[in-house]
Amino acid sequence: MKEFQHKDNQVKKGYSKWVLFMLFVLIVLVAKGLVSISAKQISSDEEMTLVMAKKAELEERRKNLTEKVNELNTNEGLEKEIRSKFDVVRPGENVILVVDKEIPAPVEDEPSVIKKLWNGVVGVFKKKP
Repeated sequence: MKEFQHKDNQVKKGYSKWVLFMLFVLIVLVAKGLVSISAKQISSDEEMTLVMAKKAELEERRKNLTEKVNELNTNEGLEKEIRSKFDVVRPGENVILVVDKEIPAPVEDEPSVIKKLWNGVVGVFKKKP
């Protein structure tokens, strides 16, 4: 019988207040660690999404720049870029200026009566070829 009583004492010691308190503290610490890890996981997922978007943007930019470099490696592409940046023409080329709105032709002033008379007098004395 003492054997059974002795086991009951060990069970009671196993469930003492200090042991339960220590288990509670251990559970709280583990739960706090799990919450921290979960928050870090969410933050990492958001960061990964941003990094992947930035990577896709940079790959698109790299593709565009590669195409531009390949275009500049040709004579036509180089000439096109030079003409867009600088006002240059090849020898023998002319520049045409296109104006959208109409510019009225200059109106000649009609000479006054005195001017007509003077031109008539001067015209008599001019040498004819």
